[in-house]
Parts: sequence; structure tokens; C-alpha cells
Amino acid sequence: FVVLLAGIFTVQQLWDIMGEVSRPLIYTMKHFMARVLCLIAMPIAIYTMLFYIHLAILSKAGPGMALYSSLFQTTLEDSSLATVAMPSEVAYGA
Repeated sequence: FVVLLAGIFTVQQLWDIMGEVSRPLIYTMKHFMARVLCLIAMPIAIYTMLFYIHLAILSKAGPGMALYSSLFQTTLEDSSLATVAMPSEVAYGA
């Protein structure tokens, strides 16, 4: 809901800025680029960075490991499945 409200508010403000013909076009483009950077690019970059840090730090096996798939468990350090040779695909009916 908050994202939708911020998006509607941003579109309304950009529409008002575009309607002011006394302002140069570069002024409108600067506003547009600043909002794209701050409302789209930065949140995506922060989310991706935090997800990368999360997976880099949490690479060891733990007590809740049984909840994850066996393919993911093989990538964890100190996992009992890390040393087991498993096929990448299982045939139907196997």
C-alpha cells in the first residue's frame, strides 16, 4: 500500500512539474532521473546487496537445515550431504 501511495504521489508531482512550461526541460529530466535513482535503483541495489551478504555470511549448516532442499543443503559447509555424490536430475519413477 505504501509503495502504491508513494508511486501515485510521485507521478502526480512529476505531472505538475511537466505542466510548468516556464521551467526548462532539463529541470524536468533531473527530477525524473533523481526519482528513478532514489525510488527504483537504490532500493533494488540495497536489497540485492543485503541478500548477497546474507548468503555469504550464512554458509554453514545448522539445526534448521532439514527445511531446505537437498540441493541447497549440499552447498552448505559442514553438511552431511556435502560429501555425498548426488545426481543433478532424478529420472521419473526412480
